[in-house]
Amino acid sequence: MTILNKLHSALSKQKQRLKSAITYSSTIAPSVAVEEKWSFEPPNPPTREEAEAFVKKYSFWYHRIYLGNGAYTMPPTMADQVWALIKPTFPADLKGASMLDMGCNAGFFSILAKLRGAGRILGIEFLDVYLEQFEYIRKIWQMDIEYRLMDAHDIGKIDEQFDLVMFAGILYHLKNPFLVLEGIGQRCRDAVVIETEVIPEDPRNLLMARLGPLGQVKLTATTKGFMKFYERDELNGDGSNWWAPDTECLLGMLRVAGFKYFSRPIYHAPSRILLIATKNEQSLLDWRKL
Repeated sequence: MTILNKLHSALSKQKQRLKSAITYSSTIAPSVAVEEKWSFEPPNPPTREEAEAFVKKYSFWYHRIYLGNGAYTMPPTMADQVWALIKPTFPADLKGASMLDMGCNAGFFSILAKLRGAGRILGIEFLDVYLEQFEYIRKIWQMDIEYRLMDAHDIGKIDEQFDLVMFAGILYHLKNPFLVLEGIGQRCRDAVVIETEVIPEDPRNLLMARLGPLGQVKLTATTKGFMKFYERDELNGDGSNWWAPDTECLLGMLRVAGFKYFSRPIYHAPSRILLIATKNEQSLLDWRKL
């Protein structure tokens, strides 16, 4: 059979799948209510005027964090939506569990983890402007959180392990995402929360690839397990976007990195996925609740 015949046959099967497939939009998680107001007051809040001046000092914010006296850095963001989805999986008391916050930005997830009783927290971020925001906010909340100016690709320089890893909105910005996932696997004792851009699940996705055991390799139609490379700024006009895996590719990389148990994948936007991967069936996070 020629390559064209193989492709024609695969496409015919895809058309049959399309007739019975559920539309992708129905797999997107329903919108969740975010917490409009934090239930905690920081111990060292600035005045309302000082807080507003601090916020205006920066042209861009990504995290909505409470500064006290009714002041927030910005309206709710995607991070608030992610937290609303994963919050039910977190215990009310983390009892001193440690956490690595990859791409910590202004510290939204680190602060929320501390408020739930986390112990050692290390946040890494490669843009110094976010660490400036983080440091000011840390002093407002008087929290013992360490921040390092570090690229995620340098995770090998972190010589310690953590119970939990937050890895939200970072993977698709990495030139070498699998290398970083392996580094996370080596430093995570229990669970990682991942949120990232993905190739949407769609029965029309198709790739012809050589597959099969030794001596029986042949071109085979595959509908999953691949990743899209962005050479320039094709995604959102942003040259810092490099890769978007599909769901099976992401799960496969996580399995190779040492994770064994997975929550259901949540598609909280058409091309965004959220999931929890753990090494332990009885994990600190109740991953089945996602």
